[in-house]
Amino acid sequence: MPNIAASCTRVSPLPTVAGGLLAALLLALPCVAATAQPVPLETAVQAVRGVSAHAASDAAIAPLQDAPPPTVAPVEPAVDAIAKPGVGIATPLVPVRRERGVLFRVTPPHASSLPAESALGADATGSAPPQLANVTAAPVRDSYLLGTIHFGTPQEQGIDYDVLGKLLVDADSFVNEADVESPWKPEYDAYRWLAPETPLGGMISKDSLQKAQALLPAVRLQDLQRMKPWALLALLEARGESGSDATMDARLQQVARSAGKRLVHLETLEQQLQALDCVPSAEQAQVLEQRLRKSWILRIESAEAMAFYRSRNLDAWLDSIDRMEGLDETARAIEQRSRMCLLEDRNARWIGPLETLFQDGPGFVAVGAVHLVGPDGLIARLRRDGFKVEAVPL
Repeated sequence: MPNIAASCTRVSPLPTVAGGLLAALLLALPCVAATAQPVPLETAVQAVRGVSAHAASDAAIAPLQDAPPPTVAPVEPAVDAIAKPGVGIATPLVPVRRERGVLFRVTPPHASSLPAESALGADATGSAPPQLANVTAAPVRDSYLLGTIHFGTPQEQGIDYDVLGKLLVDADSFVNEADVESPWKPEYDAYRWLAPETPLGGMISKDSLQKAQALLPAVRLQDLQRMKPWALLALLEARGESGSDATMDARLQQVARSAGKRLVHLETLEQQLQALDCVPSAEQAQVLEQRLRKSWILRIESAEAMAFYRSRNLDAWLDSIDRMEGLDETARAIEQRSRMCLLEDRNARWIGPLETLFQDGPGFVAVGAVHLVGPDGLIARLRRDGFKVEAVPL
Protein backbone atom coordinates (compact mmCIF):
# COMPACT_ATOMS: atom_id res chain seq x y z
CA MET A 1 0.00 0.00 0.00
CA PRO A 2 1.24 3.55 -0.54
CA ASN A 3 1.64 5.24 3.21
CA ILE A 4 -1.04 6.12 6.06
CA ALA A 5 -0.27 7.28 9.55
CA ALA A 6 -3.01 7.70 12.09
CA SER A 7 -4.45 6.41 15.27
CA CYS A 8 -8.13 5.83 15.89
CA THR A 9 -10.54 4.98 18.65
CA ARG A 10 -11.90 1.48 18.65
CA VAL A 11 -14.46 -0.11 20.94
CA SER A 12 -14.17 -3.88 20.97
CA PRO A 13 -13.00 -6.85 23.03
CA LEU A 14 -9.70 -6.64 21.15
CA PRO A 15 -6.86 -4.47 22.44
CA THR A 16 -6.71 -1.07 20.79
CA VAL A 17 -4.19 -0.90 17.96
CA ALA A 18 -3.29 2.22 16.00
CA GLY A 19 -3.23 2.45 12.22
CA GLY A 20 0.04 3.52 10.62
CA LEU A 21 1.76 4.02 7.27
CA LEU A 22 0.02 1.81 4.76
CA ALA A 23 3.11 2.68 2.74
CA ALA A 24 2.07 7.19 3.52
CA LEU A 25 -1.28 7.13 1.82
CA LEU A 26 -2.82 5.72 4.93
CA LEU A 27 -0.89 8.47 6.76
CA ALA A 28 -3.18 11.04 5.38
CA LEU A 29 -6.79 9.75 5.82
CA PRO A 30 -8.98 11.25 8.61
CA CYS A 31 -9.80 9.02 11.62
CA VAL A 32 -13.29 7.63 11.93
CA ALA A 33 -14.54 5.86 15.02
CA ALA A 34 -14.89 2.21 14.06
CA THR A 35 -17.70 1.17 16.34
CA ALA A 36 -20.95 -0.67 15.95
CA GLN A 37 -22.88 2.37 17.23
CA PRO A 38 -22.02 6.10 16.95
CA VAL A 39 -19.57 7.26 19.60
CA PRO A 40 -19.60 11.09 19.92
CA LEU A 41 -16.32 12.88 20.69
CA GLU A 42 -16.47 14.35 24.18
CA THR A 43 -13.44 16.61 24.13
CA ALA A 44 -12.03 19.15 21.67
CA VAL A 45 -9.32 17.35 19.68
CA GLN A 46 -8.23 14.73 15.45
CA ALA A 47 -2.37 3.57 8.32
CA VAL A 48 0.13 3.94 4.12
CA ARG A 49 0.03 7.21 2.48
CA GLY A 50 -2.15 10.14 1.46
CA VAL A 51 -5.46 8.34 2.04
CA SER A 52 -7.35 8.69 5.21
CA ALA A 53 -5.21 6.97 7.74
CA HIS A 54 -8.27 6.98 9.86
CA ALA A 55 -10.34 4.89 7.53
CA ALA A 56 -7.48 2.46 7.09
CA SER A 57 -6.63 1.92 10.71
CA ASP A 58 -10.23 1.96 11.89
CA ALA A 59 -11.19 -0.59 9.30
CA ALA A 60 -8.30 -2.77 10.34
CA ILE A 61 -9.19 -2.76 14.03
CA ALA A 62 -12.97 -2.37 14.17
CA PRO A 63 -14.63 -5.29 16.03
CA LEU A 64 -15.99 -8.30 14.24
CA GLN A 65 -19.77 -8.30 14.07
CA ASP A 66 -21.15 -11.65 15.50
CA ALA A 67 -9.93 35.33 16.28
CA PRO A 68 -8.40 36.83 12.99
CA PRO A 69 -5.48 34.95 11.41
CA PRO A 70 -2.01 36.06 12.57
CA THR A 71 0.12 38.17 10.27
CA VAL A 72 2.92 35.97 9.01
CA ALA A 73 5.28 36.20 6.08
CA PRO A 74 4.95 33.55 3.38
CA VAL A 75 7.71 30.99 2.97
CA GLU A 76 9.35 31.14 -0.43
CA PRO A 77 9.47 27.62 -1.91
CA ALA A 78 12.24 26.24 -4.07
CA VAL A 79 11.44 25.33 -7.68
CA ASP A 80 12.31 22.16 -9.55
CA ALA A 81 13.27 22.61 -13.18
CA ILE A 82 11.05 19.71 -14.21
CA ALA A 83 8.28 17.91 -12.41
CA LYS A 84 9.28 14.49 -11.11
CA PRO A 85 6.45 12.15 -12.08
CA GLY A 86 5.57 9.19 -9.95
CA VAL A 87 6.22 5.72 -11.28
CA GLY A 88 3.95 5.08 -14.23
CA ILE A 89 2.17 8.44 -13.95
CA ALA A 90 2.04 10.72 -16.97
CA THR A 91 2.59 14.33 -15.87
CA PRO A 92 3.24 17.50 -17.82
CA LEU A 93 6.85 18.67 -18.06
CA VAL A 94 6.33 21.98 -16.29
CA PRO A 95 8.15 23.60 -13.37
CA VAL A 96 6.90 22.34 -10.02
CA ARG A 97 7.68 24.12 -6.77
CA ARG A 98 9.23 22.16 -3.94
CA GLU A 99 7.23 23.08 -0.85
CA ARG A 100 8.56 23.60 2.67
CA GLY A 101 5.53 23.82 4.89
CA VAL A 102 2.35 22.09 6.00
CA LEU A 103 0.14 25.19 6.25
CA PHE A 104 -0.70 27.21 3.13
CA ARG A 105 -2.61 30.42 2.50
CA VAL A 106 -4.89 30.13 -0.55
CA THR A 107 -6.02 33.21 -2.48
CA PRO A 108 -8.50 32.71 -5.35
CA PRO A 109 -8.08 34.41 -8.74
CA HIS A 110 -9.32 38.00 -8.68
CA ALA A 111 -12.76 38.45 -10.22
CA SER A 112 -13.20 41.63 -12.24
CA SER A 113 -16.95 41.78 -11.79
CA LEU A 114 -19.91 40.24 -10.09
CA PRO A 115 -21.33 37.01 -11.59
CA ALA A 116 -24.55 38.95 -12.29
CA GLU A 117 -22.73 41.05 -14.87
CA SER A 118 -21.99 38.04 -17.00
CA ALA A 119 -25.53 36.77 -16.58
CA LEU A 120 -27.11 40.03 -17.72
CA GLY A 121 -24.63 40.49 -20.53
CA ALA A 122 -23.31 43.63 -22.21
CA ASP A 123 -24.99 45.99 -24.64
CA ALA A 124 -24.38 46.10 -28.37
CA THR A 125 -21.18 48.11 -27.91
CA GLY A 126 -19.77 45.52 -25.57
CA SER A 127 -20.23 47.72 -22.50
CA ALA A 128 -21.78 46.51 -19.29
CA PRO A 129 -25.29 47.73 -18.43
CA PRO A 130 -25.20 51.11 -16.63
CA GLN A 131 -26.38 49.65 -13.36
CA LEU A 132 -23.37 47.29 -13.35
CA ALA A 133 -20.74 49.52 -14.95
CA ASN A 134 -19.06 50.42 -11.67
CA VAL A 135 -19.86 47.28 -9.70
CA THR A 136 -16.94 45.00 -8.89
CA ALA A 137 -16.84 41.82 -6.91
CA ALA A 138 -16.03 42.12 -3.23
CA PRO A 139 -12.60 40.67 -2.45
CA VAL A 140 -12.69 37.13 -1.11
CA ARG A 141 -10.78 36.61 2.11
CA ASP A 142 -7.93 34.13 2.15
CA SER A 143 -8.48 30.50 3.09
CA TYR A 144 -6.03 28.04 4.61
CA LEU A 145 -4.99 24.54 3.56
CA LEU A 146 -3.36 22.31 6.18
CA GLY A 147 -1.60 19.04 5.50
CA THR A 148 -2.19 16.69 8.42
CA ILE A 149 -0.44 13.65 9.80
CA HIS A 150 -2.48 11.17 11.77
CA PHE A 151 -0.11 9.93 14.43
CA GLY A 152 2.30 11.39 16.93
CA THR A 153 2.01 14.07 19.58
CA PRO A 154 1.83 17.82 18.90
CA GLN A 155 5.40 18.03 20.15
CA GLU A 156 6.59 15.44 17.63
CA GLN A 157 4.60 17.10 14.87
CA GLY A 158 5.82 20.57 15.76
CA ILE A 159 2.23 21.83 15.61
CA ASP A 160 0.96 24.88 17.51
CA TYR A 161 -2.77 24.21 17.91
CA ASP A 162 -3.34 27.71 19.29
CA VAL A 163 -2.32 29.17 15.92
CA LEU A 164 -4.51 26.69 14.04
CA GLY A 165 -7.42 27.39 16.37
CA LYS A 166 -7.28 31.13 15.62
CA LEU A 167 -7.25 30.50 11.88
CA LEU A 168 -10.12 28.04 12.17
CA VAL A 169 -12.25 30.40 14.24
CA ASP A 170 -11.89 33.06 11.54
CA ALA A 171 -13.09 30.68 8.80
CA ASP A 172 -16.69 30.24 7.71
CA SER A 173 -16.28 26.54 6.89
CA PHE A 174 -14.13 23.64 8.03
CA VAL A 175 -13.38 20.96 5.44
CA ASN A 176 -11.75 17.58 5.94
CA GLU A 177 -11.62 14.23 4.18
CA ALA A 178 -14.44 12.50 6.05
CA ASP A 179 -16.56 12.90 9.16
CA VAL A 180 -14.35 11.61 11.99
CA GLU A 181 -17.48 10.86 14.01
CA SER A 182 -18.92 8.49 11.40
CA PRO A 183 -20.04 5.20 12.99
CA TRP A 184 -18.87 1.88 11.66
CA LYS A 185 -21.58 -0.04 9.79
CA PRO A 186 -21.74 -3.83 9.44
CA GLU A 187 -21.88 -3.54 5.66
CA TYR A 188 -18.38 -2.04 5.69
CA ASP A 189 -16.89 -5.30 6.90
CA ALA A 190 -16.57 -6.63 3.35
CA TYR A 191 -13.93 -3.99 2.64
CA ARG A 192 -11.60 -5.16 5.40
CA TRP A 193 -12.32 -8.84 6.10
CA LEU A 194 -11.48 -11.81 3.91
CA ALA A 195 -14.09 -14.49 3.27
CA PRO A 196 -13.89 -17.31 5.87
CA GLU A 197 -12.96 -19.81 3.17
CA THR A 198 -9.96 -17.74 2.03
CA PRO A 199 -7.93 -16.87 5.18
CA LEU A 200 -4.78 -14.80 5.06
CA GLY A 201 -2.73 -17.91 5.82
CA GLY A 202 -3.61 -19.19 2.38
CA MET A 203 -2.25 -16.04 0.72
CA ILE A 204 1.11 -15.58 2.46
CA SER A 205 3.74 -18.02 3.67
CA LYS A 206 3.66 -19.66 7.09
CA ASP A 207 6.83 -17.80 8.08
CA SER A 208 5.29 -14.46 7.10
CA LEU A 209 2.12 -15.16 9.07
CA GLN A 210 4.21 -16.01 12.13
CA LYS A 211 6.19 -12.81 11.71
CA ALA A 212 2.95 -10.83 11.52
CA GLN A 213 1.87 -12.44 14.79
CA ALA A 214 5.17 -11.51 16.40
CA LEU A 215 4.93 -7.91 15.16
CA LEU A 216 1.29 -7.54 16.26
CA PRO A 217 1.03 -9.48 19.53
CA ALA A 218 -2.13 -7.60 20.56
CA VAL A 219 -4.08 -8.97 17.58
CA ARG A 220 -5.54 -12.46 17.87
CA LEU A 221 -4.56 -15.03 15.26
CA GLN A 222 -8.19 -15.51 14.20
CA ASP A 223 -8.41 -11.79 13.48
CA LEU A 224 -5.14 -11.76 11.54
CA GLN A 225 -6.48 -14.60 9.41
CA ARG A 226 -9.57 -12.55 8.56
CA MET A 227 -7.79 -9.28 7.71
CA LYS A 228 -7.38 -8.25 4.11
CA PRO A 229 -3.71 -7.59 3.31
CA TRP A 230 -4.18 -3.81 3.09
CA ALA A 231 -5.66 -3.74 6.60
CA LEU A 232 -2.77 -5.72 8.03
CA LEU A 233 -0.30 -3.44 6.26
CA ALA A 234 -2.00 -0.49 7.92
CA LEU A 235 -1.30 -1.98 11.34
CA LEU A 236 2.24 -3.06 10.52
CA GLU A 237 3.12 0.40 9.36
CA ALA A 238 1.77 1.98 12.57
CA ARG A 239 3.87 2.77 15.60
CA GLY A 240 1.66 0.83 17.97
CA GLU A 241 -0.03 3.90 19.42
CA SER A 242 -3.37 3.57 21.20
CA GLY A 243 -6.29 5.14 19.38
CA SER A 244 -7.83 8.27 20.88
CA ASP A 245 -9.84 11.34 20.09
CA ALA A 246 -6.69 13.49 20.27
CA THR A 247 -5.54 12.94 16.69
CA MET A 248 -5.14 16.04 14.53
CA ASP A 249 -8.26 15.53 12.39
CA ALA A 250 -10.54 14.77 15.35
CA ARG A 251 -9.16 17.70 17.35
CA LEU A 252 -9.71 20.18 14.52
CA GLN A 253 -13.20 18.91 13.64
CA GLN A 254 -14.33 19.13 17.24
CA VAL A 255 -12.96 22.68 17.58
CA ALA A 256 -14.79 23.64 14.39
CA ARG A 257 -18.03 22.07 15.59
CA SER A 258 -17.77 23.80 18.96
CA ALA A 259 -17.21 27.11 17.19
CA GLY A 260 -20.36 26.61 15.12
CA LYS A 261 -18.55 26.34 11.80
CA ARG A 262 -20.11 24.75 8.74
CA LEU A 263 -18.61 21.25 8.39
CA VAL A 264 -17.88 19.93 4.90
CA HIS A 265 -16.57 16.42 4.19
CA LEU A 266 -14.96 15.59 0.84
CA GLU A 267 -16.02 11.95 0.93
CA THR A 268 -17.70 9.30 3.02
CA LEU A 269 -16.06 6.59 5.10
CA GLU A 270 -17.27 4.01 2.60
CA GLN A 271 -15.63 5.88 -0.26
CA GLN A 272 -12.35 5.83 1.66
CA LEU A 273 -12.66 2.12 2.24
CA GLN A 274 -13.34 1.58 -1.46
CA ALA A 275 -10.09 3.40 -2.25
CA LEU A 276 -8.15 1.29 0.24
CA ASP A 277 -9.65 -1.92 -1.11
CA CYS A 278 -9.31 -1.06 -4.80
CA VAL A 279 -6.61 -3.67 -5.53
CA PRO A 280 -7.54 -7.37 -5.26
CA SER A 281 -6.42 -9.04 -2.04
CA ALA A 282 -4.42 -11.70 -3.88
CA GLU A 283 -2.23 -8.95 -5.35
CA GLN A 284 -1.96 -6.96 -2.13
CA ALA A 285 -0.82 -10.19 -0.46
CA GLN A 286 2.30 -10.07 -2.65
CA VAL A 287 3.14 -6.65 -1.23
CA LEU A 288 2.43 -7.84 2.32
CA GLU A 289 4.71 -10.85 1.87
CA GLN A 290 7.60 -8.66 0.80
CA ARG A 291 6.96 -6.12 3.54
CA LEU A 292 7.04 -8.85 6.17
CA ARG A 293 10.33 -10.21 4.82
CA LYS A 294 11.88 -6.78 5.36
CA SER A 295 9.80 -5.48 8.23
CA TRP A 296 12.56 -3.16 9.46
CA ILE A 297 11.83 -0.94 6.47
CA LEU A 298 8.36 -0.23 7.89
CA ARG A 299 9.88 1.10 11.11
CA ILE A 300 12.33 3.25 9.17
CA GLU A 301 9.54 4.68 6.99
CA SER A 302 7.43 5.56 10.04
CA ALA A 303 10.33 7.43 11.59
CA GLU A 304 11.08 9.16 8.29
CA ALA A 305 7.47 10.22 7.86
CA MET A 306 7.46 12.05 11.18
CA ALA A 307 10.87 13.59 10.49
CA PHE A 308 9.77 14.87 7.09
CA TYR A 309 6.56 16.26 8.55
CA ARG A 310 8.27 18.03 11.43
CA SER A 311 10.85 19.55 9.06
CA ARG A 312 7.95 20.59 6.75
CA ASN A 313 9.57 18.76 3.82
CA LEU A 314 6.55 17.14 2.20
CA ASP A 315 8.19 16.71 -1.19
CA ALA A 316 10.98 14.65 0.37
CA TRP A 317 8.33 12.54 2.09
CA LEU A 318 6.59 11.90 -1.23
CA ASP A 319 9.94 11.05 -2.85
CA SER A 320 10.60 8.53 -0.09
CA ILE A 321 7.20 6.95 -0.62
CA ASP A 322 7.72 6.72 -4.36
CA ARG A 323 10.99 4.80 -3.93
CA MET A 324 8.99 1.84 -2.55
CA GLU A 325 12.00 0.44 -0.74
CA GLY A 326 12.12 -3.32 -0.39
CA LEU A 327 9.65 -4.16 -3.17
CA ASP A 328 10.34 -5.88 -6.47
CA GLU A 329 8.96 -4.64 -9.80
CA THR A 330 5.76 -6.69 -9.55
CA ALA A 331 4.97 -5.40 -6.07
CA ARG A 332 5.82 -1.85 -7.11
CA ALA A 333 3.34 -2.04 -9.95
CA ILE A 334 0.66 -3.17 -7.48
CA GLU A 335 1.60 -0.33 -5.12
CA GLN A 336 1.37 2.13 -7.98
CA ARG A 337 -2.22 1.10 -8.66
CA SER A 338 -2.99 1.61 -4.96
CA ARG A 339 -1.41 5.03 -5.17
CA MET A 340 -3.67 6.01 -8.04
CA CYS A 341 -6.75 5.04 -6.02
CA LEU A 342 -5.55 6.65 -2.82
CA LEU A 343 -3.91 9.83 -4.09
CA GLU A 344 -4.36 10.94 -7.68
CA ASP A 345 -7.96 9.76 -8.16
CA ARG A 346 -9.12 11.30 -4.90
CA ASN A 347 -7.28 14.57 -5.57
CA ALA A 348 -9.05 14.77 -8.92
CA ARG A 349 -12.45 14.33 -7.21
CA TRP A 350 -11.67 16.83 -4.47
CA ILE A 351 -10.26 19.73 -6.48
CA GLY A 352 -13.60 20.99 -7.83
CA PRO A 353 -15.36 21.26 -4.46
CA LEU A 354 -12.22 22.74 -2.89
CA GLU A 355 -11.89 25.45 -5.54
CA THR A 356 -15.54 26.37 -5.06
CA LEU A 357 -14.98 26.66 -1.32
CA PHE A 358 -11.85 28.78 -1.77
CA GLN A 359 -13.75 31.05 -4.16
CA ASP A 360 -16.49 31.52 -1.58
CA GLY A 361 -14.00 31.71 1.33
CA PRO A 362 -12.81 32.00 3.94
CA GLY A 363 -12.42 28.30 4.69
CA PHE A 364 -10.06 26.04 6.59
CA VAL A 365 -9.22 22.75 4.89
CA ALA A 366 -7.37 19.88 6.59
CA VAL A 367 -6.40 16.84 4.51
CA GLY A 368 -3.55 14.34 4.54
CA ALA A 369 -0.22 16.05 3.92
CA VAL A 370 0.86 13.85 1.02
CA HIS A 371 -2.24 14.94 -0.93
CA LEU A 372 -0.78 18.43 -1.16
CA VAL A 373 2.47 17.90 -3.07
CA GLY A 374 3.68 16.46 -6.35
CA PRO A 375 2.69 17.23 -9.96
CA ASP A 376 -0.86 15.98 -9.32
CA GLY A 377 -1.11 17.27 -5.76
CA LEU A 378 -3.71 19.76 -4.62
CA ILE A 379 -1.28 22.68 -4.50
CA ALA A 380 -0.11 22.15 -8.10
CA ARG A 381 -3.70 21.76 -9.27
CA LEU A 382 -4.77 24.97 -7.52
CA ARG A 383 -1.89 26.95 -9.01
CA ARG A 384 -2.64 25.66 -12.50
CA ASP A 385 -6.17 27.03 -12.07
CA GLY A 386 -4.95 30.48 -11.10
CA PHE A 387 -5.00 30.26 -7.30
CA LYS A 388 -2.18 31.77 -5.30
CA VAL A 389 -0.82 29.30 -2.75
CA GLU A 390 1.81 30.42 -0.23
CA ALA A 391 3.44 28.43 2.56
CA VAL A 392 2.93 29.93 6.02
CA PRO A 393 5.27 29.22 8.94
CA LEU A 394 3.79 26.99 11.62
